[in-house]
Formats: sequence, C-alpha cells, structure tokens
Amino acid sequence: MEKKKRYIPFGIFLIIIGIMLFFLSGIDQFIRPFAQLILMGSSKGKDILFFVVSGITIILSTLGDNERIHNHFMNLNIPKILKDNDFYLKLSLILFLFTAIMGVIVEVYLRSTLGLNWNTILVIMNPTMTSTSILHSHLYKSMFGILLGSLLSYIPAGIHTGSSLSAYTPSIIYVLFIFIPIIYIAMVMSLQRRKMISRVLLAFTSTLGIIGIMDGGLFGTPAIAGIYGMLIIMFNENILDEILDYLSRRDERDIVKSEIADKVKKNMKSKISLSKKLMPHVALILIIVLWFSIAFYGACPDSYEVNIYEGHDLGALNQYDTLNLTEHQNKTTVYLSNQYNEMELLNNLAISLEGKCDWYSLSWNIHSYF
Repeated sequence: MEKKKRYIPFGIFLIIIGIMLFFLSGIDQFIRPFAQLILMGSSKGKDILFFVVSGITIILSTLGDNERIHNHFMNLNIPKILKDNDFYLKLSLILFLFTAIMGVIVEVYLRSTLGLNWNTILVIMNPTMTSTSILHSHLYKSMFGILLGSLLSYIPAGIHTGSSLSAYTPSIIYVLFIFIPIIYIAMVMSLQRRKMISRVLLAFTSTLGIIGIMDGGLFGTPAIAGIYGMLIIMFNENILDEILDYLSRRDERDIVKSEIADKVKKNMKSKISLSKKLMPHVALILIIVLWFSIAFYGACPDSYEVNIYEGHDLGALNQYDTLNLTEHQNKTTVYLSNQYNEMELLNNLAISLEGKCDWYSLSWNIHSYF
C-alpha cells in the first residue's frame, strides 16, 4: 500500500497537467521548453499525450503492488513465463521494433505508389497540411487522428491530428496500428513490482516510445528514447536498483557504497557482463549512425526536386530560384536552387501552395542545416 501512496498521486498530478494543457493555452509557454527536449519539436498535442499517458502508466504500474491482485495473477493456470515482467519488457521491445520498422517499409511503399523517390518528404495539403517521411513518419499518427476525431467533439487549436494523410495511407497501417495498444499493455505489464527508479524511467520512456511510433517513427527522438529506455532496464536495471538502495539506506551508506563497489569490480571482471551493460549505449549509437547514414545517403545537395500533384495557379513559385520546371499530365516537377534551408523551404512551400494542389513532395537535403 505504501508504494501505491507514492505513485498514484504523482500519476494524478501528471494527468492534471495534461488536462490543463488541453483546456488552457497560457501554460504552454512553461511546459514547452521542457517538452521540446524530449519530444522532437514539441507541440500541444504531443505535450498533452506525454503527461496524460505518463500519468496513467504510472498509476497502472501499481496494480501489481496490490497483494490480492498479485497473488491472484500468480495463481492463474498459465505458463510461468507469462508471469514474468521481464518477458513483457522483451515482448514490448520486439513488437515496438516490428511496428516501427514496418512503418518505414510502408513509407517506402507509399512513395512507390505515388511515383516518388524514397528520399522525399510528402506533404498532403487537403484539407490541412500534414507531412511525412522515412526520417519523420506520421503514418500511424493519421490513424490516431481519425480515432481521436471520432471520440472527441472538440479538439483545441494547436493540436494537429494528421488525419489528412489517411486518404493516402495504405490499408496495412490500419492492421499495424492494432499493435500500438498491444505494445502499451505489454509495457504496463512489464512495469509491475519494479523499484522506483526503474519503474519511473520505464514509464516515461515507454510513453515517449508510444508517442514516437505515431509522431516521428523509428528515427524520431521519442521512439529512440523509448528503445533506449527499454534496453537500459533490460540490461542495467540492477545498477539502477543498487543506486536506489544506496540513496534509501542513509545510515549505512559507507557499507552500501562498499557493497556496490564490490559488485562493480565483479562486473568489470566479467567480459560478458560488461558487454551486456554496454548494449543499450551501443544500440543507441547504432540507431543514430543509421539515421545519419540514411539522411546523408538520401540527400540531394545539388538542388531540390519538388513534385506537385493536381497543381493550379502556381505563379507563387516565381518567388523561388527555379532551375527547371516540367509538367506531366497531373503532376508538375520543379527543381529549385539548393540555397534554401530544407525546413524553411518545406514550410514556405506549404504557404505558397495552400489551396493550389492536393499534395507536393520535397527531396530532403541534410547539408542545408550546416
């Protein structure tokens, strides 16, 4: 009961912050600097999701602290492995990676159906602007936007659901989206009866991961944080628990410090143990290296290729340094000078082409950020 007393009020506090963000616009300026660091371009919708889902997750993590619930679950006639929270942690990581990787594959497939190269940012203009790419995918977000729109009659300004993309999203995404709630349930199961540092860290990073799958995809900061957090608990949970033990046993810190030092020495002597401890950090580095590799390999540094579908009244493009323009039935291809920053050009084109096309694509150029 003592554990529940610690976690439930904290979870409720986080949910209240999320509700306040939903109904009040004034507190955004205080939350945004913090949220921007972990949510990769924080927005009101992502901020609300982060606080509400984190709060719910922390509250649900206390189910196993109830002895009656725990004993009932442990006495169920199911395989022993299904009673192990580490099994659910591994399951959630496997499903998470599968769902995120499939999102990348569907991004490539979507472009092939539209006659576009894989290294392009697709921007749907009707009825509202929604962008997606391999490096920052919004395919699952479009499904979530449809679900959110069907449940809520009021969605505040500043919350972008991405539902415009749903008209172009391959139907396989509807099936893959089912894995997201399954991943969340597995994550909640993995949180049961863990110590404070491990529980809170996993609750926050798993929430980031769920948000990341929908808004950013495999290579988005929240998804990477989710993967990293799960791996940290999977391979380094004992270190976190030892730190918690040290902090909680104030009167015996010298003894505990000595015990921890002995454990560290033993771990250092074991090459297998050390390699496991380093696994999360190696995985993080590999994902970042893969991101940069794809970003640079797919970059078009010489010029920007812009494809405009069902475009009309494109005189607004005259303001840009145009190198070449060709028309192919219902698609116009424009090559623009590489003097522009990719993000600024993407947003400026959205303004210039508003109401003048169904969608447009832009080749990416990571070199423009340096």
